[in-house]
Amino acid sequence: MAEILVDLAPYLDPARVVFLDGAPSKRDALLQIAELTAIDFTPKDRAAFVRAIFDREDVTSTGIGNGIAIPHARLPSLPGSLITVAVCTQGIDFAARDNQPVRIVIMIAARDRDRAEHLRVLASVAARLQDPGLRGRLIEARSAQTVMDILRQG
Repeated sequence: MAEILVDLAPYLDPARVVFLDGAPSKRDALLQIAELTAIDFTPKDRAAFVRAIFDREDVTSTGIGNGIAIPHARLPSLPGSLITVAVCTQGIDFAARDNQPVRIVIMIAARDRDRAEHLRVLASVAARLQDPGLRGRLIEARSAQTVMDILRQG
């Protein structure tokens, strides 16, 4: 798997790191994270992205277990891929595979035509988050810069 891992730094931005208070509902958390992800999109793309995130989630939960969810969607008009990171120390009932609350949400937005890049970014995020130490450091992080540093360093 190492050969498909990509450097996540180009996809990260401290403005797209959020710390969610309390234990929000899955819907509220997804909406807040999707709106942050799409903040620089056109109004039409913003609405389409939020809808695509919820449509994807309706198919099956993106809660992959171990306190992680990786919601993702592609749109034709996006300028490129980007990642938004949300940390919720109290957890979100996300209907995850292991029925555990989600504490780390990594949302990925990508262009339709960049399917290969989208899959590499998705695989790289999932691979990094398999490390329990990294997950613990993310949950304990208190600044956007710390979150970014943890994800960049793997």
